[in-house]
Amino acid sequence: MYDKIECAKRLKHLRMIKGKTQHEVAKEMGISVDTIRKLEQAKRIPSIITVDRLREYYKTSSDYIISGITAGQDGFLCKDKQEIVEAVVECVKKLIV
Repeated sequence: MYDKIECAKRLKHLRMIKGKTQHEVAKEMGISVDTIRKLEQAKRIPSIITVDRLREYYKTSSDYIISGITAGQDGFLCKDKQEIVEAVVECVKKLIV
């Protein structure tokens, strides 16, 4: 199910993981900074075309951008499990550094 606030959080999270500013993402994607800003503030709903461009840019799925669902090897990983996986990955990163 689509939740624009959660979608906005995911887009900001994806940008932060990539280590980019809103200006850099906008320039690299060929869209306005205002569009990126409004998407991340849940003030704008991404069009299908924008979702597809974001999917390609962030190397993720449209499902993840829209609903937070990610595809696993044997199906879909629910949002709660994905959050657990991300938390574990963050812990492992801290141990490595």
